[in-house]
Amino acid sequence: MAKKINEQDLIEANNLLEEASSVFDNCTRCGMCKDLCPSFKVLKDEASSGRGHAILLSDKILDKVIYECTLCQACERKCPLNIKICDAVLKAREAMVLKGKGLKSDLDMRNKVLKG
Repeated sequence: MAKKINEQDLIEANNLLEEASSVFDNCTRCGMCKDLCPSFKVLKDEASSGRGHAILLSDKILDKVIYECTLCQACERKCPLNIKICDAVLKAREAMVLKGKGLKSDLDMRNKVLKG
């Protein structure tokens, strides 16, 4: 059953998406983050790399590719500008859950946390 999205969740999701997008304001799209990215090495898909996340989130595009990130922070260690890519990915994941587009396991976990 699909989650009914209320106005408060939509506002919170849009705020999270703005925060995630702003993480990449200083990103130069140099691609250095791709060198160590395990997802990129396996999938060979630009969208799954740190730079791919930067492009998607800067354009405010939420996509399931956000879940391909392992959150290992290899991209952050390689980034010459110290951009916190994993923080942005986590915010984007939360926004997707709030918009009803997240993974079922994330939605279940969020609901359990909110119930206390």
